[in-house]
Amino acid sequence: MNSPRTRGGSKGPAHGDCENVTIAATGATTIPRRAAENVTAALYHRRVRSELYRWQAAMGAISGALVADACATGGTEWTPHALRSLDLAESFLAGAPVPIDLGPTEAVPTAIGLATTAAPLLMDTTTVAVADALRHGLEQGGRPELSDPLLAKAADIARQHSFVEAVEAAAGDGELAVLVGAFVGLERGLGAVPARLVSTMRAPDQRRGRRYLCGLTNRLLGIERPIWYDPRRRRGAREVLPGLWLANLFGLSRFSAEHPDGLVLSLCDDEGRVASHHDHVTFHLEDTPRTDANPNLAGVLDEVLAEVAAARSSGRPVLVHCRHGASRTGLVLRLILVDELGLSADDALTEAMCLWPHTSTWNDDWSREVERRADR
Repeated sequence: MNSPRTRGGSKGPAHGDCENVTIAATGATTIPRRAAENVTAALYHRRVRSELYRWQAAMGAISGALVADACATGGTEWTPHALRSLDLAESFLAGAPVPIDLGPTEAVPTAIGLATTAAPLLMDTTTVAVADALRHGLEQGGRPELSDPLLAKAADIARQHSFVEAVEAAAGDGELAVLVGAFVGLERGLGAVPARLVSTMRAPDQRRGRRYLCGLTNRLLGIERPIWYDPRRRRGAREVLPGLWLANLFGLSRFSAEHPDGLVLSLCDDEGRVASHHDHVTFHLEDTPRTDANPNLAGVLDEVLAEVAAARSSGRPVLVHCRHGASRTGLVLRLILVDELGLSADDALTEAMCLWPHTSTWNDDWSREVERRADR
């Protein structure tokens, strides 16, 4: 869903600026082609911003609810209660009516799908309030006024604490914990839910995990994620600093085979290429300059850097990769150089290009984050 970008700076024939075209969305009969291109780009980016934001909020709410449910019971797998909530969402997608007695903590995944449809008849007023809150969060951000006592309490806890602290604050009340987790994810995005927990928790049969939740979120929202083009060639895996390896999507298998006990940190969907690797954590970073696409960017990067530091300090090799091994991977390398060597943003970029020539700087948001951390 990245915005279309041109390379090389070609502007096309000069007379194109004067050619008149019609765009129905503007209500204008004819406008200059260059103006039409600007309007089209604005409409595109408005849609993309909304879609990226809604995906983060929806995936955050679903993951937050499931992980909080497991944490509240002291487990490391999705609970039977969580699995029922997923089964209800699948039934909804298959066209089955929403059960009139749907409970509030089982409603989160289904309510994501209901956000774009007419509200069904439900008996439980708290469930109705959950659906309304999720609809409001997906469409407008934030939350509506909550009159339901349970939801108001959950929202207050979510507002005041990090995910782990919020779930601990709701300890002893599983229903409250699920709603707290959902609110944290809804309002701050998937990055607010610890990536290690989202990556390692799954159904007891081990067949449904993080990648399943991503697909379910897409289907509930009616989003068709683009098929990204594959890297032209393998990059890495190569050790660039003691214990730190970098690669693109095609370099994963080599590292996994050579370092079966190493840590793999994916900054994109690994497409199941290291599904059997012992220790693998996936982080969601949209490689786009749209700020609403990564609502908790600083928190996600802090978690990535903490995982890298913990692995290297214990003597374990750690691999960081994204799809092409350039933009997101280069960002993490620059941040490590800033943190460990105290380099300025410019010096970190120079050093990163020497260590990993594939480092890309096209994303200005990434560069601003490096500068912010270097100036601290």
